[in-house]
Amino acid sequence: MRPLVGKLNNVGVIVLVALLIRCCVFYYYYFVYKTPGGIAPTPFASDAYDLLGRELVNGRGFSSWIFAYRPPLYPLFIAAVYSLTSQNNPLTVVFAQIVVSASVCLLTFGIARELGASEREQSLASLLVAVDPASVAISIWLMAETLANFFIAASLLFLIRLIKRHRLRDFADAALCGGSLALSALARPNAIYFVLVVAVVIIWLVSRPQFKVAVVVLVFVVGVVPWYVRNYAYHRLFTFATMSSFNLLFYKGVSVEQWSSDKPVTEIQADLTYELERRLGIAGPRETYDGLSFWSYLVPADPRAAGVMLDMAFEIYLAHPLTYLLLLPVSLVKLLAFSDLSSQFGGVRWVELGLNAAFYVLALTGTVAITRKKMWDWLSVTVLPIIYFLAVPMITGGIQDTRARTNITACLAILAAYGLNVLWSRRREHP
Repeated sequence: MRPLVGKLNNVGVIVLVALLIRCCVFYYYYFVYKTPGGIAPTPFASDAYDLLGRELVNGRGFSSWIFAYRPPLYPLFIAAVYSLTSQNNPLTVVFAQIVVSASVCLLTFGIARELGASEREQSLASLLVAVDPASVAISIWLMAETLANFFIAASLLFLIRLIKRHRLRDFADAALCGGSLALSALARPNAIYFVLVVAVVIIWLVSRPQFKVAVVVLVFVVGVVPWYVRNYAYHRLFTFATMSSFNLLFYKGVSVEQWSSDKPVTEIQADLTYELERRLGIAGPRETYDGLSFWSYLVPADPRAAGVMLDMAFEIYLAHPLTYLLLLPVSLVKLLAFSDLSSQFGGVRWVELGLNAAFYVLALTGTVAITRKKMWDWLSVTVLPIIYFLAVPMITGGIQDTRARTNITACLAILAAYGLNVLWSRRREHP
């Protein structure tokens, strides 16, 4: 019992470090940098998430059209904070979010422990999450990534418990894994297909996996299908979020077209909006379209538009396949290099780049080491999520900074901790 208490004390200190770092950055950004002179900040008055949270607090439910683009969990989180604290200041939500962000250190510790990592690796992985610049940056913005990251890490914790315990009817872990997957998708829709990766891992690594897979998938489906039903009821679109087709055309498609033609982005956006409406049979004169017209299709009024946007996106990709492929590493660099927050502070972004580079080198070292040792459970719980969550924004062209990478910071941290331990061991053997 005492060793376990000691471990919990260690990770407790790390969580406090994570809270302290995030609170300091929070204070500096909102009370020094953003508001010189101490004026009370109100930085999120027009933010969509905040507006949706206020809709819920005011009793309007899920009727707002923006809900078709943004799933409901984060607005529910905002509404819960406002209701519990009787506050309407978005910074109250950010402070609550900081606590959620710091708690990912606990989940990282738990995942590493279930994987069989050494005590040093468990603590180091948690510490890396605590000091990770990308995780700190996104924790102080009113964005859904932090909440999604918490549930992604939770799903991985329950997944490794399913893999390691090999109990035939481990209902609780399977249900909690499926529930965490559903909640992560309800926070950020990029996790909607991750359940397929989890199902494959269970089938691959667990003997007689049928029951566990069935429970995970069933709980996940029960969790997300109501949102499909909501979007169909309001918009005649049986989709989890309209952002998928919108991003594929008006982000990735525009990017590919711009690199291929050198036309101004606004002109391409106007052309695509006109072509979309021409195919829908509702186009007006071309001169009435501009670079802002495409925003009307964030949640399309015509249910046919989603399919047409997908068709148009793939037509662009097929017309410029080489450009599409060349843009993939460009997107990857953007996902791994800087946060939007650090770009506001000049030289800070280069410090962040250096820290990120060291982080990735250590994670790569750990990946090589566990691959050589054929540690399939480690690979399935760390490397496969990294591949999935980096591939989604690379393919769709959505988020293009490190907040997308924070989905798998826990995985990177565990790999980096293992990699650093490998380097320490080699140094001891060859001083």
